[in-house]
Amino acid sequence: MITVATVCALIAKKLGSKAAGLVLDADTAFDSVGLSSLQITDIVYTIEDEAGIELDPSQAANVKTVGDLIALVEATRAADTTA
Repeated sequence: MITVATVCALIAKKLGSKAAGLVLDADTAFDSVGLSSLQITDIVYTIEDEAGIELDPSQAANVKTVGDLIALVEATRAADTTA
């Protein structure tokens, strides 16, 4: 299961020492913490691998916050189980 804590840990790993002092939660916007578009894409791919799903690229491109990414993962999982 992909959780807010999982995504926040990936963000902290990408940011390295820059993550110190940041409060990461569901409302954290990826661009507000200094992640590049490449780093955000890498996080999305990592989440896809861990969850065993493939997110719609156009929907993934619209993800702005940790909560948005979690919601997209859950919606994708729900759609996969009903298909």
